[in-house]
Amino acid sequence: MELRDGGPLPSMEAVPRLTTARLVLRAPGERDIPAWFARATDVESASLAGDPVPEDVSAGERWLARSRQRFADGKAIQWSIDRASEAIGTITLSFAIDAKAATLGFVLARAHWGQGLGSEAAREVIRYAFETLALDQLTAEAAARNVASLRILAKLGFKHIESFVDESDGEHCERFALDADDGTSLLASQA
Repeated sequence: MELRDGGPLPSMEAVPRLTTARLVLRAPGERDIPAWFARATDVESASLAGDPVPEDVSAGERWLARSRQRFADGKAIQWSIDRASEAIGTITLSFAIDAKAATLGFVLARAHWGQGLGSEAAREVIRYAFETLALDQLTAEAAARNVASLRILAKLGFKHIESFVDESDGEHCERFALDADDGTSLLASQA
């Protein structure tokens, strides 16, 4: 795997397009800003994700620019999660310095909670991370009160490694890890 000078992400021209039975994961674009803003201004959703609520839609332009810059710098891949051509959330791999690990994060719009879509998107990104990028480990964090995300991580085989308090906001959180061997085995059994 050829790595970029700026970070551990392998050299690639564009965010890879991934598909599942119900979803398309693609590079975010300008058309996603209104959907991002709607999700980001849902106070409960933002709170569960640990994100600040933006004051106006121009924050969406900064979000998109940051997403593109992190990809260009080799620090992260962020996908828009589309269902029937509607952007319903995002999912991200943020890379560790050593290029063999990444942190998985995902956010769905409230209207799409409880339908298995977060699990479906995460399963495809996990497959990509282990099979294509050959990562050794994925980690993930969730607020302790975010029961749905905790359930998704458990269903996907992530193992709890620690509880902690987020110093930025005092939120009680849980951290999880999934090693490549466990992840690959789990994906094969769920295929």
